[in-house]
Order: sequence, then C-alpha cells, then structure tokens
Amino acid sequence: MYELELRIQKLESESEIRKLKARYLNACDTKNVEAIRDCFTSDAEIQFPPLGNFDLDGLIKIFQEVAATTPIYDVHHAHNGEIEIEGSTASGKWNLGFATYDPRNNNFRMMSSIYEDRYRKTKNGWRICFTKSTPRTIVDGCLQEDGLIAKWNENT
Repeated sequence: MYELELRIQKLESESEIRKLKARYLNACDTKNVEAIRDCFTSDAEIQFPPLGNFDLDGLIKIFQEVAATTPIYDVHHAHNGEIEIEGSTASGKWNLGFATYDPRNNNFRMMSSIYEDRYRKTKNGWRICFTKSTPRTIVDGCLQEDGLIAKWNENT
C-alpha cells in the first residue's frame, strides 16, 4: 500500500505543477502581475535571454514595462511537459509556442522556446524556483493593408 500512496502522491504533484505552469502563462496573457508573482518562490532565479537574468522583483519590473502597461496582446501555449518529481522538489521541461501583437504599429512576433524549470513545494503548494527560457525560432513581422511582411530571425 505504501508504494501505491507514493505513486499517487507523485501523480498529484505532477498535476499541481501542470496547473501551476498554466496559471503562470494565463497570468502573463491576462497581465495579472500579482498572479505571476504568486507562481514563484521569493528567491526565484529567472533566465530569459535575450531580456536578461532576473530575480522575482526584476521579472515583475520588466513585465510591467514591456507588457502590463501596454496594449500588447500575448498568447503563451506550453505543451509537451516532462516533469520529474523528487520529493519536495521537481524539474520540468516544456515547449512554448508564443505570439505577441502590438496594435500600435501592427508588429507581431511568433516564437518557440524551451522552458527548463525547477519547482519547490512550499506551504502554499508548488512554486517555480528557477526558470530558463531558451528561444528556438523567432519570426518577426508586420501586418499591412495588402498583406504581411515577416522575416525569420537568424539570431536564434
């Protein structure tokens, strides 16, 4: 019976981490700064090249500058999650599909990247304590009346 309980506990932890990742990405899309903050531990390390490396306050600051106070629309889709549970810590790898649109100038960006996360179980549940997003492909473009212009970003 003990083995079955451990297996169930691992499955529940994995489910909670999947929900955590969804909460984080949905909070990004809805520009909910406090919900973003709540997804992380207070000592979280964030690596988002090319934006930079941040602590949690730094992430919130850049998010407020780039997204939360602008009319930009973002859509984050994480899939193919691979989660490994190790007691009260865990790691995860996700494929991210991301699109952003700025209605002020009709510019858009489509990007795929790989998230590498570490998680820690806290008194408030699972939280992200480390995350790194590595861009794989980036397409930048602009919507125009007669179509669109897009180019593959060679720097990925």
